[in-house]
Amino acid sequence: MTEEFISFAPRLYRELGDGQWIPPLSSDVRRFMDATVNPYFAEAEIEHFLALDSDGRTVGRISTTIDPAYVERFGKTGFFGWFECVDDPDVASALLRTAETWVAERGMERLAGPYSYCATQEFGLLVAGYDNGPAVFQPHNPPYYRQLLEDAGYEPDFRTNTFSWFGERDASLVEPLVRRGEELRDKLGLTVRDLDPERWDSEVDLVQELLAASFAENHDMVPISKPVLRFQLDELRELIDPRLTRIVEHEGRAVAFSMLAADGNELLKVAGGTVTDEFAARYEELKAGIRGTVVLMMGARPEYEGKGVGRVLVGEIAKVVLGRVGSYRDMHTTWVHEHNWQSRAYLAHTKTGPARTYAVYGKDLSL
Repeated sequence: MTEEFISFAPRLYRELGDGQWIPPLSSDVRRFMDATVNPYFAEAEIEHFLALDSDGRTVGRISTTIDPAYVERFGKTGFFGWFECVDDPDVASALLRTAETWVAERGMERLAGPYSYCATQEFGLLVAGYDNGPAVFQPHNPPYYRQLLEDAGYEPDFRTNTFSWFGERDASLVEPLVRRGEELRDKLGLTVRDLDPERWDSEVDLVQELLAASFAENHDMVPISKPVLRFQLDELRELIDPRLTRIVEHEGRAVAFSMLAADGNELLKVAGGTVTDEFAARYEELKAGIRGTVVLMMGARPEYEGKGVGRVLVGEIAKVVLGRVGSYRDMHTTWVHEHNWQSRAYLAHTKTGPARTYAVYGKDLSL
């Protein structure tokens, strides 16, 4: 099941001729799906399903998740994810009905997705911006998926956007953000430092603490546990340049942070889903040439919100576009929720529209 589940997506996108989809390393996906490796499997109930045609050929896949912490906070909603399907409403309907039945048998009253596997990992269905290549952690799918979900009775629950800035194009737009951030840093008596790679474990614990505090009231999210965050960041450690994590301190206490990663999709484009000898030989060269970065997460302790710390973080992040952080020049966000007015207020200053738009779809199973 696992190998066929993994291999279906590359085969499907080759057949579709969709050059925007970038295959992840199959070894990484295999580890992520391994219940003995990924600690999230100890916190949630997860299953995977394949759709086969009459000849036994795989034509679709889907996962299901029930996260007890999410259910306790937000109600009886299960998730579907890892959704890939040929352009056939009957196949999509069969996959989704299977997911609906699985979560309903476990007491859920609603199914939402795609979440692979939850809201602190990749989620959302791409509904606009198909021609803009995805950065790492930005899902990609064909336009017809939207119709498949809607034909099966699903409606959008909410939308998110991603944004991109490029050094050659947008430096003048973000320069005022950098200048304002530095002014506020000095005025507020704040200091900003890099992540310390020599203290990786304690730094990850600090990020988890700040993340839990700053995301406590965020829409659709429950706090990420230390084991799960450590697993996810350990998996990304090759892409987490210490200079791209900014920790803001006030009187020696960490009060806010931002974490960016190098855009691994620039490497994955070359790898094509497999670590070949040629790719391995060129890895360090390719890694050193990465231009793009991706904002993974940022936040501040609640008592510091609205005091200018957010602008300091934005200014630190924007320095990438000005070429002040190594060789990086481009910056991409992950998901900015449609109701995240604070982030959208900062984005408005750059006068930059969304690069890609995602939607999470849901269906009430009692109807």
